[in-house]
Amino acid sequence: MNKIIKTIFFCFISVYSFGQNKYWVNFKDKDIQNYDYEKYLSSETIKNRKRFNLALYQYSDVPVNPLYIKTLTNSGIDIQSKSRWFNSVSVFLNQDQLKQISEMPFVASVEPVNRDIIITGSETNLKPENYHIAMIQMQSNAMLAKNLTGEGVTIGVIDAGFLQANSDRYLVHLFEEERIKGQRDFQDPSRKDIMSESATDADSHGTTVLQMISGYYPQQKTQTGLAVNSNFYLARTENGAREYRGEEDKWIEAIEWLDSLGVRLVNTSLGYAINMDDPKENYKPEEMNGKTTRISKAAQTAVADKGIFVVVSAGNEGSNPGWRIISSPADAEGVLSVGATRDRYWDKISYSSIGPEFLNYMKPNVSCFSPNGTSFSAPAVAGFVACLMQMDPNKSNKELKAIMEKSGHLYPYGNNFIGYGVPLASRAIALMENPDFKLTHSDEKHVSGSKVQIKIDKNLNADVVLFHKKNETIVKYQEIGTVHKGRLKIKRIPGIARTTVAFGQEVLEIIWD
Repeated sequence: MNKIIKTIFFCFISVYSFGQNKYWVNFKDKDIQNYDYEKYLSSETIKNRKRFNLALYQYSDVPVNPLYIKTLTNSGIDIQSKSRWFNSVSVFLNQDQLKQISEMPFVASVEPVNRDIIITGSETNLKPENYHIAMIQMQSNAMLAKNLTGEGVTIGVIDAGFLQANSDRYLVHLFEEERIKGQRDFQDPSRKDIMSESATDADSHGTTVLQMISGYYPQQKTQTGLAVNSNFYLARTENGAREYRGEEDKWIEAIEWLDSLGVRLVNTSLGYAINMDDPKENYKPEEMNGKTTRISKAAQTAVADKGIFVVVSAGNEGSNPGWRIISSPADAEGVLSVGATRDRYWDKISYSSIGPEFLNYMKPNVSCFSPNGTSFSAPAVAGFVACLMQMDPNKSNKELKAIMEKSGHLYPYGNNFIGYGVPLASRAIALMENPDFKLTHSDEKHVSGSKVQIKIDKNLNADVVLFHKKNETIVKYQEIGTVHKGRLKIKRIPGIARTTVAFGQEVLEIIWD
């Protein structure tokens, strides 16, 4: 596809006037005596937690003590965001205020906040026929044959905005069928309609994401997303007019809101990493460990404690020599991080971010084709997950994630370029119906020399993808090999311990002894 792939970056406009900087204020305790979970959790949230044997009473659900907030506001502090999960508020403070708050008896700590954001998407003026490529890759016909359309599944979308989603021809069915259950603007809570008018230039990004999850144009019988019959809550957390780490705060507020509503599946195409106004405030690569950034901690809490399945774009820094790796919250262990492949070869497209070598778990987890940025591969996969949830609403996050990975065309030989590869509906459905279903598409071959000739199909003349790895998962090179008359010649590259050969839906793992 002859397109220029580029990540949206916005200029940072400073809001740090009068010597103020951004902080999270963490409190020591909560008012647990007056807490009743039935007053704060929806009936759907309670039902989900009972279904997955999650605690109905969780300390993280207890609201921030209003007396603490009142004390701060009475001291002239403007509260930016509140998080009950972290028992914290975000604020701007000068040095005198910082000292004052740090000495308050109910304050546990005050954390400085770095600032910047990346939207892991790109241009949103895209052709719907390009969206359909991911559906073809993932075998959408197998889902449709089972009448799997995301029916009965509620999806939360946290994004930059949903401008004109209500008039988009691929989304009009959601509004005619009253499948949009709620919308909130966490950047500007006074806005009750986030679709009719634009707040910033980025507001159409979430509309395209929604098309990738559930788009359908009946007049042309064109389907751009798998979850055409799901319900949705929409959250705007990104301010396209200026870039600051306050968006991370708003994301946390949004995920807590979605949890209180009983949402089981969340898609987000936002990521935090580099390109900060002050280079000293950039995240370091080693901080993409799933444990450092607050947004990754929140995403992990959502998955592990609240029963929410979170799908995240991996990021678009794969061709940036100064970074290359995934952003947060894609680094959180429990989320399903989604990279991007090319259409024809199913190898990593250049911009797609890779998993850091230091992680002891797979990132990204899966990948599929995107017309422009991993922002649009993640929602394609989110629609896939919704269909599986329709099949069996009682499958836990852990079970669903395992099925998503096992359905990948490279499984079990995943790597840090595209994870376990493109999820295939036929495999996922078989695994949902029978957890003991045996996958037979892979094989191993030990090679003691420096080259090998593989026999595939004597009549086959085709290109195959080779992932040359220094160990079981870390790719050093990917290349396209040519099968001629059913034979493929492979040479061992110095420093390479394994080579994954992917041809069609079959995979061969060469282990160089």
